[in-house]
Amino acid sequence: MKPEDLSTPTNAFDAALDAALRRALLAPQSPAGFREQLRASLARAGDSETAESRRARLERERQEGLVRLEKGYLQLRRRTLSTFIGGALATGAIVALLFPLLKTTLGADAIRAVAVLCGLAGLVIGVNACLGRSVLTDGLERL
Repeated sequence: MKPEDLSTPTNAFDAALDAALRRALLAPQSPAGFREQLRASLARAGDSETAESRRARLERERQEGLVRLEKGYLQLRRRTLSTFIGGALATGAIVALLFPLLKTTLGADAIRAVAVLCGLAGLVIGVNACLGRSVLTDGLERL
C-alpha cells in the first residue's frame, strides 16, 4: 500500500472522520524549507548506500568479527598451552633441584615432600594464571 493510498478516503465514514480530525487537531508548523530539506536528505540517503553495498559492508564487518574471534581463540589456546608448559617446567625444576637435598634430609619421606612442593607449585601457577598473566606465560607466548 502506498502512502498516498492512505490519505484518500475510501468511504463516507473515512471522509467524515478525516474532516472531524482536521477540525479537532491542528497540524504543527514545520520550519521553513522543511519539505525541501527532507526530500534532499532522503535523496542523499537513498543514493549513498544501495542494497548491494550494504550487503558487502555487513559481510565485511562479519568477516572482521570472525577474524577477531579467531585471533582471540588462538591467543587463549597459546596462553593455556604456555601455562601448562610453565607448570611442567616448574615442577621438573623443583624435583631436580630439591629432591637430592630432601632425600638426604628426610630420607624415605622425601617423595611425600616432593609431592607437596609440586602441588604447591601447581597451585601458585594456577592462581597466577587465574588472576593475571605471568611473566613465564608472557615469555613463552612471544616465542
